[in-house]
Amino acid sequence: MRILVSIKRVPAVGGKIVLADGGTEVDTRFLGFTMSPHEECAVEEAVRLVAARGGEATVLTLGPPESEEQLRYALSLGVDRAVLLETAGQEVGARATAAAIAEAVGALEADDGPFDLLLFGNEAPDTGDFQVGIRVAEALARPCVTGVKALEVGDGDLVARRDRGRGMEVYRVG
Repeated sequence: MRILVSIKRVPAVGGKIVLADGGTEVDTRFLGFTMSPHEECAVEEAVRLVAARGGEATVLTLGPPESEEQLRYALSLGVDRAVLLETAGQEVGARATAAAIAEAVGALEADDGPFDLLLFGNEAPDTGDFQVGIRVAEALARPCVTGVKALEVGDGDLVARRDRGRGMEVYRVG
């Protein structure tokens, strides 16, 4: 089973956000960064699935060179491979991020074959976007289930469960 997890470098919880001179950008010199908690859960799920079923897990992020720290952390959790789509340090919006990730997934699949599963966090905690995973799925013409709380992988299909009020919605994706 081949799994790709997209992660994002975000400011550490509780960090003091200071604006740079001019007031239009964040001064990151003394700000700590971490992997988004939503994506950390996705990394752990990928590692669990690979341990149970065999295969490999790849983690990918779009960001500045400093994002290597989050990739190394994912590798320490048991991911097999890490890919950095390096930006020049500027913030990239959801549309451009999704386009870059979709292009990278296409290139990785051309080299090594298709991924069986793409995992994304629920939302970007720094911007509140719920867009990237959905946009990547659309660009790659793949099914998409959001807000997943549990995954079960079968032979040729996946069962995804998500909270829905007082119950669970169940999706079977093949």
